[in-house]
This record gives sequence, structure tokens and C-alpha cells, in this order.
Amino acid sequence: MPPAHADPRLPSPQDSRLAASARQAIASGRDLALNELPSVVKERIVEMLEATEAGNAISVVEVKAEITTQQAADLLNVSRPFLVKLVESGALPARLVGTHRRLRLRDVLAYKEQSDHKREAVLDELVADAQAQEMGYGRV
Repeated sequence: MPPAHADPRLPSPQDSRLAASARQAIASGRDLALNELPSVVKERIVEMLEATEAGNAISVVEVKAEITTQQAADLLNVSRPFLVKLVESGALPARLVGTHRRLRLRDVLAYKEQSDHKREAVLDELVADAQAQEMGYGRV
């Protein structure tokens, strides 16, 4: 299983509201039911329990809503210079903080999803072509 930081998921507005309520309840000493937790938190708790059950150490890593070019490059599994070219070409929006670029995590995740869909479409097309030519390829 990949580490949680390899697959960040932004909380929905509903998740944010539930998180605020849950935090207040815990701070006041009130017990919580699982249905009072945000879905994104429940998913990560399941992952942490699976890791613990397997005898693995766990770590919780916060991913800010605005990230550096290196963090964005790591998330997209590309080099930082390649990511900077994406920013400079306008494919990914960024803002300057002094001399440093910052990207919204939301924009990077949207780019990643779009890129993944394009890659899947090209792969499907290649497999269809190979099958049409009876090359013995199939998608697993």
C-alpha cells in the first residue's frame, strides 16, 4: 500500500464541517461515533489500521492546500524542471511568493487526474490496435 502522502485527497466542504465538529467534541472530552468523522479521515484510519495489523509503522503527513514545485513534481512523479515547464507553459497555474512558485494542491490533483485519463485513453487505443492486428496483446 502506498503511503498516505502519495495519494492526497482534498476534504470536501462537508468533510471540513465534520472535522470541525469532531475536533470540538474530542477537545471537550465527548466520545465520537465513526459516522461523525469525515469520510477522508475514516479512509485514512482504515489504512492506518491495516498498516498496524501488518506490523508496519505509520506516519500522518499533512499536505497543505498550497505546495511547492518540488512537492508538486513528486506528486506527479515528474522532475521539478519538467514541472516548472508545465507552469511556464500555462498548463499548471502557480503564483509567485518572492522568487518561489506555489501551486494549489487542487490544481495539481486536477492536472494529475486529467493526465491519467489521457494516458488511459491512449493505452486503450494502443491495445485496441494491437488486438485488431491480432498481436496477442490484451489489457489486464
